[in-house]
Amino acid sequence: MTGSDADMPIAMVFPSEVASLTPEVLSAALAIRVPGVIVEEVDIVATKLCGDGLASTADRVIIDLTYLPGTSQGLPRRLILKTMLASPRAPAAMYLNEVRFYRDIRHELDIESPMAFASQFDRTTGRFGLLLEDLTERGARFPSALDPVSLDEVRSVLGHLARLHAQFWNSPRFASDLSWVATPVSGGMFDVFDMIGLDLIEDQVSRHPFKADLIAPLGRSLPQMWELLWRVQTRHSRGPTTLLHGDPHLGNTYLLPGSRGGLLDWQLMMRGSWAHDVTYLLVTALEPEVRRAHQDDLLLEYLDLLASAGVEEVPSPSEAFEQYRMAALWGLVIGWLICPPENYGEPITAANIIRTVTAVRDLETIAAIEDTLPGA
Repeated sequence: MTGSDADMPIAMVFPSEVASLTPEVLSAALAIRVPGVIVEEVDIVATKLCGDGLASTADRVIIDLTYLPGTSQGLPRRLILKTMLASPRAPAAMYLNEVRFYRDIRHELDIESPMAFASQFDRTTGRFGLLLEDLTERGARFPSALDPVSLDEVRSVLGHLARLHAQFWNSPRFASDLSWVATPVSGGMFDVFDMIGLDLIEDQVSRHPFKADLIAPLGRSLPQMWELLWRVQTRHSRGPTTLLHGDPHLGNTYLLPGSRGGLLDWQLMMRGSWAHDVTYLLVTALEPEVRRAHQDDLLLEYLDLLASAGVEEVPSPSEAFEQYRMAALWGLVIGWLICPPENYGEPITAANIIRTVTAVRDLETIAAIEDTLPGA
């Protein structure tokens, strides 16, 4: 595969209406991966629209397919179509990013993440479609910050992050076939954040007073937090860098029987500091008292996993903790202050803001940034 999204073949465009998901459309989408497949019947089982508290920046359509005998080549009967049935709810860069993850990268990863059977992005309209496995077929549940999650389940997700990070640690591929992957300060969503990110956050906090109340204990204005965040983002664009999930809050994970976890929603994938992913996971997945009691041990486990996977220059525990504590600001400022409550509902939004604010205070994140990464 080449590095330019212009090289992405467009065999078809997923329609904007459920009624237009015909056997012909699904056959064309799946044939890119399974030549000769013929879908005979399409049964729309359910539709989940973004903004209903179950889906944030994309719609999900659960479909059952009946194939012409002998043509399916092992394709599952039930699939999840992640797409936009109306106009896009998020910048096109997010949709393109996830399509490219499943098209160019997913197949070479030994981590728990959904399998994709078709991926398509139309540069003209910004429309996209991903045909993914239905994880409920494997007994998956989808937690939020309101749900109890065990330490072993969080360890499992952390282990997948460690495998992902180790595989791409300072990878030379970021100068070749993966040069398209965004950094914290270039490509992807950076232009959006740079141009209007602070405006979006100020608008959100103004329109939703509960957000202002929850961040008040930090004693910093939104412009001050925004400026501190970008000091960290600049630091995270330098070495060592690796491939990041980019948005691994608890709501972008799933949990399987046997305390196993996995990672969903790769729209903010980028390359940067490992601490971005690890901090966001631990801060949102664990109750504050559990995080306080176990974060040091979990960081050591993560570092050991990197070393076991062959990473030669693993950060020392003290270096790791400093990066961990400074990374906590992103999950608050861009993770949840910028996120409209209608995406996940006010209770989940508030729970995540409480956890991230608590972590920023516990870890003395603001002081660490000001002392270690002074401004210009």
